[in-house]
Amino acid sequence: MEEREEMIQEQMRSLVTISCDFDIKPNKAFQNFHKSLLKFYFNAIDVNIDYSEKLISIWNPKPLTTNPLRLYDLNEALADKVIYTNLEETLNGCLEIGQLQNSFYIRLLSEYEDSLKGGESFLGA
Repeated sequence: MEEREEMIQEQMRSLVTISCDFDIKPNKAFQNFHKSLLKFYFNAIDVNIDYSEKLISIWNPKPLTTNPLRLYDLNEALADKVIYTNLEETLNGCLEIGQLQNSFYIRLLSEYEDSLKGGESFLGA
């Protein structure tokens, strides 16, 4: 199992590297990949990335209440901003180890493998 986790981490780092190879901003597929990864890591309602300003805006739900049926919307979210100097390092720093994380990463790898250069399957045989 440990070997599979290492393979998933390596493939995610490769996908992050490829997705961060852009001049002004990445293509739409890679922008969506960046947002998905950040939303998962920060458990956010929404994420916006300003590639020119190197600024990530994150909207997180307010702290949980005692009412388990209460839903949150973007108007009630708490906003945070993260300034980065290197997007690739920032995204790689969001990669975690765990069963839930690996399941999410496998889905991302499957979803974005068509966007990769060279057409090599990240999921292997």
